[in-house]
Amino acid sequence: MLEEFKDSQNLAYNILNNAISSNKLSHAYLFDSNENPDTLKLVISFTKMIVCSEFDDSEKVNVCYRIDAGNYLDVKIIDSDGIWIKKDELINLQNEFSKKAIEGKKKVYIINEAEKMNVQTANSILKFLEEPVDDIIAILIVNNINLVLPTIISRCQIIKLNKKKYADTSVENFYYLFSNTKYGKISSDETSNIIDNVISFASFMEKNGIDSIIYSKKIWHNFFKDRECCIMGMELLINLYMDVIRYKSNIDVNFYRDKIDIVEMISSYNDLDRLTKKVNLLIEVENNLKRNLNINLLIDKLIIDMCGD
Repeated sequence: MLEEFKDSQNLAYNILNNAISSNKLSHAYLFDSNENPDTLKLVISFTKMIVCSEFDDSEKVNVCYRIDAGNYLDVKIIDSDGIWIKKDELINLQNEFSKKAIEGKKKVYIINEAEKMNVQTANSILKFLEEPVDDIIAILIVNNINLVLPTIISRCQIIKLNKKKYADTSVENFYYLFSNTKYGKISSDETSNIIDNVISFASFMEKNGIDSIIYSKKIWHNFFKDRECCIMGMELLINLYMDVIRYKSNIDVNFYRDKIDIVEMISSYNDLDRLTKKVNLLIEVENNLKRNLNINLLIDKLIIDMCGD
């Protein structure tokens, strides 16, 4: 479980492992992900150590499996809808967690992307943190700690993770990024094709501007045919343009190290302000795809917004 992070997240591992072994768990933790995609996986591992330690060996495997499957009653994960974490979800959580643990001794709730709580929603969880209940542990995960209310930060133990060390090829990084989805099981040839299709889309759009909208079917829809696939494509595009920003800022490229010629080409067409705008547009489209908005309209609007003045 947590042992697999002993080398890559040595400080976090020691803090969390010591808390469990000494039985001195905090009532609330705030994990600053530092853009590390392993964060939720690490948090789930920590949660399993907290919860499964209460059971004998014959039960541990089953309980840990159920936590992974999301059907263990005393562990709850709250996610955003892509844009915000809804206040109603936290109110329901508080009502649910106001009672004692059902299956074990401890309850754990995890709020992923906690910076996506608006002020009203954040205040609703603040009272929960201010009045901790025995054997209920809060875990907040944030990608940008600066967007979290200081009053929430002050009531949590901060665990800052190390940045992920990326592999040398985009194919290896693809497998890592999508390891928990169906795309983590495809062949390396198929993976290369997907990455090439994303790069072709970005290259075509950068070179042909607004005229690219005429070819949207040819450069996007023929390859990214369903919603999940489109979301994956957006994630790869976001990584591509973030790497261009890094290159433009004289920082080491992460995801597309083996595609530096493409990174250089896109960099030559854009200044930093324009690149930042494009990343924000891609994130917005990814969020709207998760909200089931029309795919064709979203891609057309993306091309117009990315290529417009």
